[in-house]
Amino acid sequence: MRGRSLFLLMGFTLVVLGLFARPAHAADIRTGERVVIAADEVIDDDLIVSAQFVEVNGTVTGDVVATGTVVVINGAVEGSVLAAAQSVEVRGPVGGTIYAMGYSLQLGGEADIQRNVLFLGFSAATQPGSTVGRDFFMAGYQMRHDGAIGGDLNVSAGALQLNGTVGGDVTGEVSTAGRAAPPHVALPNMPADVAMLPSGLVVAPSAQISGQMLVREIAPAAPPTHGAFGLPLWLADRLGTVIGLLLVAAFIVALWPRFLPALSGALQRRPLPSLGWGLLIYILLFPAGIIAGVILVVGLTLLFAMVTFGQLTAAMLGLLVGLFLFALFGFLFFTYVVAWLVVGHLLGRLLGNWANRPGSRVAQFLYVPVSYTHLTLPTSDLV
Repeated sequence: MRGRSLFLLMGFTLVVLGLFARPAHAADIRTGERVVIAADEVIDDDLIVSAQFVEVNGTVTGDVVATGTVVVINGAVEGSVLAAAQSVEVRGPVGGTIYAMGYSLQLGGEADIQRNVLFLGFSAATQPGSTVGRDFFMAGYQMRHDGAIGGDLNVSAGALQLNGTVGGDVTGEVSTAGRAAPPHVALPNMPADVAMLPSGLVVAPSAQISGQMLVREIAPAAPPTHGAFGLPLWLADRLGTVIGLLLVAAFIVALWPRFLPALSGALQRRPLPSLGWGLLIYILLFPAGIIAGVILVVGLTLLFAMVTFGQLTAAMLGLLVGLFLFALFGFLFFTYVVAWLVVGHLLGRLLGNWANRPGSRVAQFLYVPVSYTHLTLPTSDLV
């Protein structure tokens, strides 16, 4: 299931980059709290819209790219639909493929998808009368199929209920029957009522499958009791952590031998201000930085949609996202690894202070296992 979900996520990302990397032309871009395309309105181009509520009742001759809380497609879309929202509902004809991410995807009785459907989310449903010309790919918790799929149905989910028609094979994985369903989450402003399905595969007598049924039921794997080299799991986990800390300490001590002593000394001299600044950065500035980074990425993405950069668009967008992720993981690395080494260095100085040389390189390495032992023991794992 994880591999299939990763495959769909990568495909969804590539589609987004592909849409923005095409030679630019004029597109109809709309934003706001509520965007509704009237039934008599014809958009002779691509439609890019971002709003809390998006409803397309008219005709779009190009592609539709929509993000928001609720996305409803009632009209005709001659191209493809790419949607990311809590609830995505398609009730009209779509000439291309549907790429959707969200809590739920529902194909209404009037939906006629000429090509494929790719969905990554919690729940997918096809109502009687809906048709998908080619294949349907789904990764999430549940799917209920009451419509018609011309090609294959590939599912990686916890629950699958087949009541409709599949012209090809049904492949994928589902959880074994009897597993508890996840708790139902009531999301605001969602018109689609998602009914929870029990885990497992259910094929109704009304289902018509022209190909083969190749779905496997996967039982949850038992949690491991032993780690590497047959060691108890708690011991293998602690040894792995100590080895990882030693490798990071070796890199830091080799390049900046006074880095850890300087930070641990500052923490010892001014513990309350140091901890206060650390909490302020972690609780307030870090979330604010994430929000600002996401807003910046989304804003520049919309700017790229309006201003042509030719073949450089995908490279510029990828570089921007890469820098944001690098900064995010760099902060997390400093918070969880380097901060542990600093606290461990301070504890090691207070416990041992070998040869009265707290800044020596040998002492800094010895501080890592000694401080880790004192910070994690005693624990219930040793009982």
